[in-house]
Amino acid sequence: MNSRESPTEGLIPPERLAEAAVWIARLHGEERGRAIEQGFKRWLQEDPLNARAFELATEVWNDAAKLRIPSQAAVARPQSAVRFKLTFAALTAVAVLMVGIGVTLRLREDGVGTAVGEQRLLTLEDGTQIYLNTSTRVVVSYDKTTRRVELQAGEAIFHVAKKPDWPFVVTAGDRQVKALGTSFIVRRDEQRVAVTLMEGKVVVSSVLSTSSSLPVIAGEGSVDPAAHEPAASGEATPNEVFMMAPGQRLTFTAGGATQLDTPSLDKTTAWRRGQVVLDDTPLSAAVVEMNRYNSVKLVIEDPQASRLLVNGLFQAGDSMSFAKAVAHTYGLSVIERDGEIVLAGGPNH
Repeated sequence: MNSRESPTEGLIPPERLAEAAVWIARLHGEERGRAIEQGFKRWLQEDPLNARAFELATEVWNDAAKLRIPSQAAVARPQSAVRFKLTFAALTAVAVLMVGIGVTLRLREDGVGTAVGEQRLLTLEDGTQIYLNTSTRVVVSYDKTTRRVELQAGEAIFHVAKKPDWPFVVTAGDRQVKALGTSFIVRRDEQRVAVTLMEGKVVVSSVLSTSSSLPVIAGEGSVDPAAHEPAASGEATPNEVFMMAPGQRLTFTAGGATQLDTPSLDKTTAWRRGQVVLDDTPLSAAVVEMNRYNSVKLVIEDPQASRLLVNGLFQAGDSMSFAKAVAHTYGLSVIERDGEIVLAGGPNH
């Protein structure tokens, strides 16, 4: 029976992942020596699953090492604290792995999500990796013919394992993204769905689409769906089908025209480094973006201040530093009250 017929086949038990992370901690610890290295070799030889678990744990360890450390963490600390952080990172890797791999069966029924300010890496049974941003929820459902993921809310990066005879489909609201082996980002807000292609090719369509035509999008600005694919008789919405090129972003807004642009991928994926990059962003939109990462919400007191433009790189979740920077630039005041950070004053004050 192949993996498509049995999607759960080949899953690594959580306890093996835990053992693998413990070995990572030992191998990176101060006590590493010949005895530990020999013990590790014996553990690898005991069962083929051990080697697979260690390989997967190492991937997560390496990913964790790339995460951006807040500037406050740059303060010198005793060497013992550094050693503890190495061990803790390994145990953190276990937690990520157990969420991302060990509960794959439960993903199909309940989904998995992140809290405000949390990020999470999922590695699915076919090797596909999903990076979940803050306040994100996905439901995974694989069968013999199709690998399906529903993005119910939030934002995720998909690195899809190449399986030519097993299509990968992400659904977000009334849009779906089809891919074979590629990398792309899908963000679903209350009134908007955006798809950004990092590499490879994807086809984006309405869930109601039945057309086999795959028009190629070129240029930027508003996209008139009717110019690409006429609505089928009797359908309530246009039969939209688009093929994207790397670097392009399609944005679908409720009641608005479909937009196509080519944003900076470095800025679009800044959240993976714990950053929010703003470029001539209206303060109202900047506040919405910063509020995604913190339960303490920013509030603009004067509606006229909403139009002020914000530029800069900010730490995701550090709403107070953001508020102080904006206040300093535009002469506003920062007030903390009732679990909120209020930007008071306006352009005319």
